[in-house]
Amino acid sequence: MKALLLTGALALTLGCRTIATRSLSSSPTPLVRVGTQAKTWEVRSAGERLGLVVLFQERGLVRDSVYLVRNPWNQDLGLIDGLGRAYRYLPHEEEPAWVGTGTIAVGAQRILGAGDDCELVELDPTLGPGSGSMEANAVRTTADTLESPFPAAPSTPPKPRAPDEGLPQSQ
Repeated sequence: MKALLLTGALALTLGCRTIATRSLSSSPTPLVRVGTQAKTWEVRSAGERLGLVVLFQERGLVRDSVYLVRNPWNQDLGLIDGLGRAYRYLPHEEEPAWVGTGTIAVGAQRILGAGDDCELVELDPTLGPGSGSMEANAVRTTADTLESPFPAAPSTPPKPRAPDEGLPQSQ
């Protein structure tokens, strides 16, 4: 009997196995690249301002360049990579749509949907942020709070209303 128990315990310890599992990602970890704004151009067609092209560069190499195409209100509409491939952002889509390959002016024309040829006019970087940009809005908001054209409101609290008078906006 003792031998039977010893044999059973030996069989149980030899019969155990261990399984190790590791989670593997099916896609590689993305590489985050940070570029600095190098130049800005205004996109014009037939004398009309259609938008902006902003160049971001990581190390100054052509392959590291990304040109963002924006409308006149500084909303990103698409991008052009360092190889001249133009992509337009689509609403409710994760990936942008390829619209063509060529020069920066041709890519901007296709992303902005211009019918005529476009020209790029370089903007002076010393002029500061363009109107509609977040930087310009921050500057304007700060200036508005410092110098308000309206006189300060009196600091007397409003008198309480009776319960049957309703809300203040209904008066």
